[in-house]
Amino acid sequence: MAGLPSLRRAHGRSTRRAGLAAALTLAVATALVSALALAGPVVPAGTASQPAPAGTLSSQPAPFETLRVMVVGDSVSQGFGGDAPWRYWFWREFRRQGVPIDLVGPHRQPTGKGARYESRRLRFDRDHAARAGSTVDYHRKRIDRLMATYTPHVVVVELGINDAIHGDSAAQVADDLRRLLERVWAASPQTRVVLAELPVYPRDRAVDRVAAAANARLDARYGDDPRVLMVRNRTDSRHRWDPVKVTFDGLHLNSTGQTLLAQRIAEAFRRGGMLPAAPRIYHARPWRPGVVPRVHRKGRRVTIDWSAAVGPVKMASVQVVIRRSNGRLVRGHQRFAADAGSVTRRLPRGTYRVLLSPRRGTMTGKPVPVTFRVP
Repeated sequence: MAGLPSLRRAHGRSTRRAGLAAALTLAVATALVSALALAGPVVPAGTASQPAPAGTLSSQPAPFETLRVMVVGDSVSQGFGGDAPWRYWFWREFRRQGVPIDLVGPHRQPTGKGARYESRRLRFDRDHAARAGSTVDYHRKRIDRLMATYTPHVVVVELGINDAIHGDSAAQVADDLRRLLERVWAASPQTRVVLAELPVYPRDRAVDRVAAAANARLDARYGDDPRVLMVRNRTDSRHRWDPVKVTFDGLHLNSTGQTLLAQRIAEAFRRGGMLPAAPRIYHARPWRPGVVPRVHRKGRRVTIDWSAAVGPVKMASVQVVIRRSNGRLVRGHQRFAADAGSVTRRLPRGTYRVLLSPRRGTMTGKPVPVTFRVP
């Protein structure tokens, strides 16, 4: 299965930087404790502490070893089968900078039955509390249990667009998010919230206007709140959020968009003193879901079979190209519905190479060539 070259390079870098990890961790721990003091003490699970009075913030920080972060979101944060989600790039940046982090939550997989991540070599802390299609109210009803179970130091909230799609007004979306954050602070007044803006929604101008208005309300309420770090994934002028370039359907992230959202969220953590250096995450990258077709031959009838990948990788269609060993095109750029699972062709004797590219919206996966022979 094809892996991520960038991931392999990261593993090499982590080995060379092992000698710096202890010093970086100590420096970051000191800075992070100071930053989190704005929102009260950071107390790991099991640490004795006198609770602050309800509705107040304590200025006395407590020690910690590892930053616990819980991601509460929708499909943008859960990701789809075949994705290298923003959570991966975000986690990897903390590792690169030598900052100990523990992503927490009840889920580990992307959305989809039998779904897997982009590569089996994509090893990272996969825990999260995101759910595809979810609304703010869905998470508000379970946030008390999540807070009690995982005691996060920071909660990343990436929600609201589904509420707008379902017809809620900007005031309703902003108010639901306010109630969610209040539940977070009722459980733990010292917890900080990293709050993402609702994304651009080009499919429906009315929904997009609601999203923009909800963002304005949230910024007015929380822009100067020391407990909240805003993620301006919609309004930040740097690396403009262009749905054509960073999504595959106008809303959901393509491979490049995953790194951009991770960059924006990591920048919020940096502003909050939780990363020692500016993040270096955003980059253009291809989609590498590693879909390897199986080739079955019966005489000169050859079947190209991709059915085993239909569940693990979210794809709408596949493009099949068959070439001779000398590079001459035999069957070119034919597109088939992913659910078809296979295609059969009669071929003359010879040696061939098949390239199968999965497609999802505007995103085309890099093919993994397979060579076969027809005797």
